[in-house]
Amino acid sequence: MKKLIILSFLCSLICACASVHQANLDWIPIGPEFEPTLAADIEIFTDRSQITRPYGNLGLLRIKNLEPDRDSLKRGVQRGRKFVASKGGDAMFLGQYNSAEDGAPNPKVTLIIYALKYGDNLTEADIKAMNEFEVESALNNSIGF
Repeated sequence: MKKLIILSFLCSLICACASVHQANLDWIPIGPEFEPTLAADIEIFTDRSQITRPYGNLGLLRIKNLEPDRDSLKRGVQRGRKFVASKGGDAMFLGQYNSAEDGAPNPKVTLIIYALKYGDNLTEADIKAMNEFEVESALNNSIGF
């Protein structure tokens, strides 16, 4: 019985940590999702002038409340890279907001990531997904969503 209580407590603790971990993610879709890509293949840009291929924006990802230290930010970037890959992205445009700029006593960082899909290697299925997303968006806007 004692083992069951301890096991239940540990499961509850793990679930709580997982939900807190996910709570700092905010995804705003702007385009359709595609077949997942490999996280290692996601290119990272920090300036628009670095992007030399035509692209579309799949969405905006915010990873909030990160500690402003190198390791936390590095983990956040890797997490963003995996997320962008899960949406079928090819690259990500990375920015950040640091609450220290507004004088926060305990500053946190929000990573701002645009998930990008290159337009020069789209398949017919990709183009179909984009067209369907555009139609669904128009319908949702016309009925107030």
